[in-house]
Parts: sequence; structure tokens; C-alpha cells
Amino acid sequence: MNLGLRRTLGVAVVLVGITLAAWLVFGSAQDWEGGMRWLRHGLALGSLGMVGFAARLIFPDTQSGLSDTASD
Repeated sequence: MNLGLRRTLGVAVVLVGITLAAWLVFGSAQDWEGGMRWLRHGLALGSLGMVGFAARLIFPDTQSGLSDTASD
């Protein structure tokens, strides 16, 4: 995948993850009780996972950079 496309997709995923987290904290999800509270916690963990995945998209781990430093 093209590096520019990966970074654009990564920024979009970060924005969606932050928007979801903000809605869970400040939105109507605060009124959820019972089983829906567990869904809210799952969505919060999902938004954290989305931001972590986006970091991998924005900053890909390349093997060529690691082999140069290991030879020193």
C-alpha cells in the first residue's frame, strides 16, 4: 500500500476513534445502564484499539531501518 494512502487512512481512523471516545464520555451513552453499560465499555476499548491500529498505519515498521542499526 502506498505510504501516503496509509497515513491518510491512519489519520481518518484516529479521528473516528477520538470521536467515538468523545461521544462515549460526553454523549448520551452516559445514561446507559445494565447490559448496555458493558457495551459502552466495549466500545471504549474498541476506540482505544482503533487509535493504536492507526498508529501502526501512520508509522509503519520497516525491516530495512532495523537491520541498519543492528549491524553497528
